[in-house]
Amino acid sequence: MNLTYTLRAADGREYGPVTRVQVVAWVHEGRVGEFSELRRNDMQHWAAARDFEELKFLFTGGAQPGAPGAEVVAPPPAAPRSAEAVAQLKSGAAWFYWIAALSLINTLVLLAGGSFRFIFALGITQVMDSIGFESGPAGKAMVFVANLVIAGAVAAFGHFGSKGKLWAFIVGMTLYSLDGVLLLLAGRWLDAGLHIVVLFFILKGMRACRASGRPA
Repeated sequence: MNLTYTLRAADGREYGPVTRVQVVAWVHEGRVGEFSELRRNDMQHWAAARDFEELKFLFTGGAQPGAPGAEVVAPPPAAPRSAEAVAQLKSGAAWFYWIAALSLINTLVLLAGGSFRFIFALGITQVMDSIGFESGPAGKAMVFVANLVIAGAVAAFGHFGSKGKLWAFIVGMTLYSLDGVLLLLAGRWLDAGLHIVVLFFILKGMRACRASGRPA
């Protein structure tokens, strides 16, 4: 019988079955310790790795790291994000979609002659709107295209952030913070204050992303 082993991690997840050579490799790589729970395919119960006769040498100074012919194995897969972490991450990233959409709606309302606006929107697009409002039809068209590009870039942060890309949160929050500074300089205190509120919720999404350990 070819003996194989299954590893039960601390979180209850099981990895394997794998060969003895792979278990030895995991020990050398620090993924299996002497008290790690293993179950061999010829037994029904779990036991500590050090209790297996064929593995005892690994925990008594007899192991020889890097032995010739050792099989190279991949580490056990990382545990997936919890449902709560996924929800928090996506909720934080979704704010970028709202910022982009409301900024573009503000532009459309102003160019159509309306007067109301959403205060969660970007300050930079509001500045562009003011310029376009005084620039005639051609100027309005140029401002709309420019704001469309800006809104698209912000929405991209939401897209990549929802995919677990940490850089999207970092870059997006940095630019939104600078936009808040622009509003402060313009004396728009309420708008700047609400920027801080939005940044708080985006930050929660970024923390969930960082805690997941996904690549940036």
